[in-house]
Amino acid sequence: MTYILLVSQKKNIFKALESVFTENKMSFEWTDTAQDAVELLAEKKIDLVITDETLPDMAGRKLVETIIFKNPMIDCVVLSALTHDEFHEAYEGLGVLMQFPLEPDKTSALKLLDHMNHIALISGQTLA
Repeated sequence: MTYILLVSQKKNIFKALESVFTENKMSFEWTDTAQDAVELLAEKKIDLVITDETLPDMAGRKLVETIIFKNPMIDCVVLSALTHDEFHEAYEGLGVLMQFPLEPDKTSALKLLDHMNHIALISGQTLA
């Protein structure tokens, strides 16, 4: 099973994602601060973190850096209003899986699942 951590002060922005994850038998948990996210990562097996770029206690980029430093095998997705080029420049070298709009929709979630399935296929794994 794939375990996903959603990080944002605005829990309702994840509604469309949550429904897709539930339909695909993926487990997810939400937290509203980077500190809580880091603590959960130390306690639980998390496969994917989807974080808002703006958090009350840490910038999204800094959270991604912290996650990658602690466990480079955790994939990250960032909700960001930056243009594609600005995003690439800001997150280059961190291995961010993809950029989501500030309010991701079902299409965003399906693109993510497709991307994750492609990676799993290449590595000989499954998402289930």
